[in-house]
Amino acid sequence: MMKYVQGEKLEALAKNHRLDGDLAIWGIGEPAGEIIEWLREYGYGSNIKMVVDNFKASFYQEFHKVPVRRPKELLRLESDSVSVLFALEHSDGVRKQLGAYGITNAYNLRNLPGMREDTALYRHSLPYHFVDRSKGKAYLCYILAGYEPKLWNSTLARIEAFQSKDVDYCLISSGKYDSVLDKIAEMNGWSYLYTEQNQVCFIQNLAIELHPNAQYIFKMDEDIFIGKDFFHQMIQEFHQIEEQGEYWIGFAVPVIPLNCCGYVTYLNGIGKKKEYEKRFGRVYRSRFSEIYLDEIAKFLWDTMDSFDEMAERFLKNSGYNILGCFYNIGCILFTRERWHMMGKWPEKPGETGMGRDEEFIFKDNIDRDMPIYEISSVLAGHLAFGPQKAYMLQYYEEHFSKFAIHY
Repeated sequence: MMKYVQGEKLEALAKNHRLDGDLAIWGIGEPAGEIIEWLREYGYGSNIKMVVDNFKASFYQEFHKVPVRRPKELLRLESDSVSVLFALEHSDGVRKQLGAYGITNAYNLRNLPGMREDTALYRHSLPYHFVDRSKGKAYLCYILAGYEPKLWNSTLARIEAFQSKDVDYCLISSGKYDSVLDKIAEMNGWSYLYTEQNQVCFIQNLAIELHPNAQYIFKMDEDIFIGKDFFHQMIQEFHQIEEQGEYWIGFAVPVIPLNCCGYVTYLNGIGKKKEYEKRFGRVYRSRFSEIYLDEIAKFLWDTMDSFDEMAERFLKNSGYNILGCFYNIGCILFTRERWHMMGKWPEKPGETGMGRDEEFIFKDNIDRDMPIYEISSVLAGHLAFGPQKAYMLQYYEEHFSKFAIHY
């Protein structure tokens, strides 16, 4: 007697020839065991290729004598011919992830009266233009740019100066073409991608899809300042966390002073926490902190004689912090597998996607117990949030030597 799976549902799939091709079972647990045993009893056992599980695959090699794999192994199968079977009460995350893999034959055996999951993710169909200079690297850095040209003589110039031969770079412009960005990309051998309509989740998904070899991905905004050894150090520390970290990685970040979490780490690191709290009050890692005020941005940038000097000082640090707060994702590093797991960046009809990516990955981290790792040895600067922009652009022009490259 099956407790979780009703045999007539599997019989209906068999009648419609949905069990004749390759089969994968999602999730390790009693329901999956029941599905496997039914398939064997009724002659479909040889079609079972794997059991997939996001997390238990790290400590299960087999389940009911079926090999256990991480879901990314589904990409080795023909997406239009494989059927994925599961029996879950809450399957929205599974649906999103399968949709990201392009798998449409997904069947939740707990669904009544229907069984097939709608795994098709909403995708915009927008015109785009791509100048492809990628070299098939395992690391990709895409930079969202096009709206802050006054900063490029330092922010993009820094990426030029400190770029890594191990990384493919792609400038992306959502909703506009910019001839200066096109030229910068050409001079550096970077790719350039732009869309005619602004939809930031669409263009980010597209950038990743157009670099199929990239397994590690930097997402960076055009108002982020990086220093010497940024890419090398982020990559090296990320791999060390993969090997030794006690949590699966949601994403990794450098220490960013003007950030709702990073400002606390920064103030502690430079010994300015007491001075800050005397002027502005208690510090908290929170999206509701006071860092959006003009005077806070000025205070944090005033602590540096030059960004390069401070970044080099942070290179002497070691280790990481685990962050449990909302995070402003102007500069993050994540894996392609993580992108698939969350169902890619969420494209929604009728919106530009601004801020949607930030909220989405934060919630997905919480749902999956995957925190943010803050790498202590890497500093990155963020000029300003929206309400501070005009004030801090003037500050930037008046204090340009602070932001200029000193190497």
